[in-house]
Amino acid sequence: MTLVAGLRAAAYGVPFQPVAGVHGSDLPQLNGWKAIADPYGSGRDVYVIPAIQPDVAVIHANEVDEQGNARVLGSPFWDHPLTRAARRVLVTAERLVSSESLAAQPELTLVPGFMVEAVAIVPRGAWPGSMHPLYEIDYAAVERYMKDAPGVLEAHLAAAPEVSKAREAADERR
Repeated sequence: MTLVAGLRAAAYGVPFQPVAGVHGSDLPQLNGWKAIADPYGSGRDVYVIPAIQPDVAVIHANEVDEQGNARVLGSPFWDHPLTRAARRVLVTAERLVSSESLAAQPELTLVPGFMVEAVAIVPRGAWPGSMHPLYEIDYAAVERYMKDAPGVLEAHLAAAPEVSKAREAADERR
Protein backbone atom coordinates (compact mmCIF):
# COMPACT_ATOMS: atom_id res chain seq x y z
CA MET A 1 0.00 0.00 0.00
CA THR A 2 2.90 2.37 0.60
CA LEU A 3 4.26 1.84 -2.92
CA VAL A 4 0.84 2.56 -4.40
CA ALA A 5 0.54 5.65 -2.19
CA GLY A 6 3.84 6.99 -3.57
CA LEU A 7 2.73 6.28 -7.13
CA ARG A 8 -0.63 7.94 -6.54
CA ALA A 9 1.07 11.03 -5.16
CA ALA A 10 3.11 11.35 -8.36
CA ALA A 11 0.04 10.67 -10.51
CA TYR A 12 -1.94 13.35 -8.66
CA GLY A 13 0.94 15.82 -8.94
CA VAL A 14 1.33 16.22 -5.17
CA PRO A 15 4.50 15.76 -3.10
CA PHE A 16 3.12 13.03 -0.82
CA GLN A 17 0.14 10.78 -0.11
CA PRO A 18 -1.20 9.94 3.37
CA VAL A 19 -1.30 6.26 4.25
CA ALA A 20 -2.64 4.22 7.15
CA GLY A 21 -1.42 0.94 8.56
CA VAL A 22 2.25 1.65 9.25
CA HIS A 23 1.93 2.93 12.83
CA GLY A 24 3.77 0.65 15.23
CA SER A 25 6.15 -0.71 12.59
CA ASP A 26 9.75 0.20 11.82
CA LEU A 27 8.88 1.07 8.20
CA PRO A 28 8.55 4.83 8.71
CA GLN A 29 11.94 5.08 10.43
CA LEU A 30 13.67 2.75 7.94
CA ASN A 31 12.32 4.71 4.98
CA GLY A 32 12.50 8.20 6.44
CA TRP A 33 8.74 8.75 6.15
CA LYS A 34 7.30 11.72 7.99
CA ALA A 35 4.17 12.00 10.10
CA ILE A 36 2.02 15.10 10.02
CA ALA A 37 -0.84 16.20 12.25
CA ASP A 38 -4.31 15.65 10.86
CA PRO A 39 -5.16 19.11 9.47
CA TYR A 40 -8.86 18.44 10.22
CA GLY A 41 -8.30 18.25 13.96
CA SER A 42 -8.69 14.59 14.93
CA GLY A 43 -5.55 14.89 17.03
CA ARG A 44 -3.97 11.92 15.27
CA ASP A 45 -0.83 11.92 13.20
CA VAL A 46 -0.78 10.39 9.74
CA TYR A 47 2.24 9.11 7.84
CA VAL A 48 2.82 10.56 4.39
CA ILE A 49 4.66 8.71 1.64
CA PRO A 50 6.72 10.81 -0.79
CA ALA A 51 5.78 10.80 -4.47
CA ILE A 52 7.40 8.08 -6.56
CA GLN A 53 7.76 9.01 -10.23
CA PRO A 54 9.38 6.25 -12.29
CA ASP A 55 11.15 7.28 -15.48
CA VAL A 56 9.54 4.36 -17.33
CA ALA A 57 6.63 2.04 -16.60
CA VAL A 58 6.40 -1.25 -18.48
CA ILE A 59 3.13 -3.13 -18.13
CA HIS A 60 1.83 -6.29 -19.73
CA ALA A 61 -1.75 -6.10 -21.01
CA ASN A 62 -4.22 -8.61 -22.36
CA GLU A 63 -4.99 -6.52 -25.43
CA VAL A 64 -3.75 -3.40 -27.14
CA ASP A 65 -4.77 -1.64 -30.34
CA GLU A 66 -2.57 0.16 -32.87
CA GLN A 67 -3.08 3.48 -31.05
CA GLY A 68 -1.68 2.01 -27.80
CA ASN A 69 -4.98 1.76 -25.94
CA ALA A 70 -4.40 -1.09 -23.49
CA ARG A 71 -6.83 -3.40 -21.73
CA VAL A 72 -5.90 -5.37 -18.62
CA LEU A 73 -8.58 -7.88 -17.65
CA GLY A 74 -7.07 -8.74 -14.27
CA SER A 75 -6.55 -6.47 -11.30
CA PRO A 76 -5.43 -2.94 -12.22
CA PHE A 77 -4.19 -2.38 -8.64
CA TRP A 78 -0.58 -1.65 -9.62
CA ASP A 79 -0.84 -0.88 -13.32
CA HIS A 80 -3.25 2.04 -13.08
CA PRO A 81 -1.28 4.24 -10.65
CA LEU A 82 2.04 3.12 -12.16
CA THR A 83 1.09 4.26 -15.66
CA ARG A 84 -0.23 7.57 -14.33
CA ALA A 85 2.91 8.26 -12.28
CA ALA A 86 5.59 7.35 -14.84
CA ARG A 87 7.14 9.80 -17.25
CA ARG A 88 6.98 7.24 -20.10
CA VAL A 89 4.78 4.15 -20.58
CA LEU A 90 5.66 1.05 -22.60
CA VAL A 91 3.11 -1.72 -23.12
CA THR A 92 3.64 -5.35 -23.98
CA ALA A 93 0.47 -7.27 -24.75
CA GLU A 94 -0.78 -10.76 -25.40
CA ARG A 95 -2.47 -9.71 -28.62
CA LEU A 96 -3.24 -6.86 -30.96
CA VAL A 97 -6.95 -6.09 -31.37
CA SER A 98 -8.93 -3.61 -33.41
CA SER A 99 -9.72 -0.18 -32.05
CA GLU A 100 -13.38 -0.99 -32.67
CA SER A 101 -13.28 -3.92 -30.23
CA LEU A 102 -11.86 -1.66 -27.50
CA ALA A 103 -14.32 1.12 -28.34
CA ALA A 104 -17.20 -1.33 -27.80
CA GLN A 105 -16.32 -1.40 -24.08
CA PRO A 106 -14.25 1.73 -23.41
CA GLU A 107 -14.60 1.35 -19.64
CA LEU A 108 -12.26 -1.68 -19.82
CA THR A 109 -9.40 0.34 -21.34
CA LEU A 110 -6.89 0.79 -18.52
CA VAL A 111 -4.32 2.91 -20.33
CA PRO A 112 -5.36 5.35 -23.08
CA GLY A 113 -3.16 5.37 -26.15
CA PHE A 114 -2.03 8.98 -25.76
CA MET A 115 -0.10 7.92 -22.63
CA VAL A 116 1.72 5.04 -24.37
CA GLU A 117 5.06 5.58 -26.08
CA ALA A 118 5.58 2.11 -27.54
CA VAL A 119 3.85 -1.25 -27.87
CA ALA A 120 5.13 -4.79 -28.45
CA ILE A 121 3.04 -7.91 -28.93
CA VAL A 122 4.53 -10.60 -26.67
CA PRO A 123 2.31 -13.67 -26.21
CA ARG A 124 2.83 -15.17 -22.73
CA GLY A 125 4.87 -12.07 -21.90
CA ALA A 126 3.91 -12.16 -18.22
CA TRP A 127 5.51 -15.61 -17.78
CA PRO A 128 6.32 -16.95 -15.25
CA GLY A 129 3.69 -14.67 -13.76
CA SER A 130 0.02 -14.85 -14.61
CA MET A 131 -2.21 -13.08 -17.12
CA HIS A 132 -5.83 -13.38 -16.08
CA PRO A 133 -7.79 -15.16 -17.53
CA LEU A 134 -5.30 -16.62 -20.02
CA TYR A 135 -2.77 -18.38 -17.78
CA GLU A 136 -1.80 -18.85 -14.17
CA ILE A 137 1.53 -18.37 -12.41
CA ASP A 138 4.08 -21.04 -13.34
CA TYR A 139 5.11 -21.82 -9.76
CA ALA A 140 7.54 -24.53 -10.83
CA ALA A 141 9.41 -22.02 -13.03
CA VAL A 142 9.49 -19.48 -10.20
CA GLU A 143 10.87 -22.11 -7.79
CA ARG A 144 13.57 -23.12 -10.28
CA TYR A 145 14.53 -19.48 -10.79
CA MET A 146 14.77 -18.81 -7.04
CA LYS A 147 17.46 -21.47 -6.52
CA ASP A 148 20.91 -20.13 -5.67
CA ALA A 149 23.01 -22.14 -8.10
CA PRO A 150 25.18 -21.57 -11.17
CA GLY A 151 23.31 -21.38 -14.47
CA VAL A 152 19.87 -20.71 -12.95
CA LEU A 153 19.34 -17.44 -14.82
CA GLU A 154 20.48 -18.94 -18.12
CA ALA A 155 18.16 -21.94 -17.68
CA HIS A 156 15.26 -19.65 -16.79
CA LEU A 157 15.78 -17.49 -19.86
CA ALA A 158 16.13 -20.55 -22.08
CA ALA A 159 12.76 -21.84 -20.81
CA ALA A 160 10.93 -18.57 -21.58
CA PRO A 161 7.97 -18.97 -23.95
CA GLU A 162 9.41 -16.62 -26.57
CA VAL A 163 12.62 -18.67 -26.72
CA SER A 164 10.67 -21.91 -27.02
CA LYS A 165 8.52 -20.39 -29.77
CA ALA A 166 11.59 -19.18 -31.66
CA ARG A 167 13.11 -22.68 -31.42
CA GLU A 168 9.89 -24.22 -32.76
CA ALA A 169 9.82 -21.76 -35.66
CA ALA A 170 13.47 -22.52 -36.47
CA ASP A 171 12.75 -26.27 -36.37
CA GLU A 172 9.80 -25.82 -38.75
CA ARG A 173 12.01 -23.96 -41.25
CA ARG A 174 14.50 -26.85 -41.34
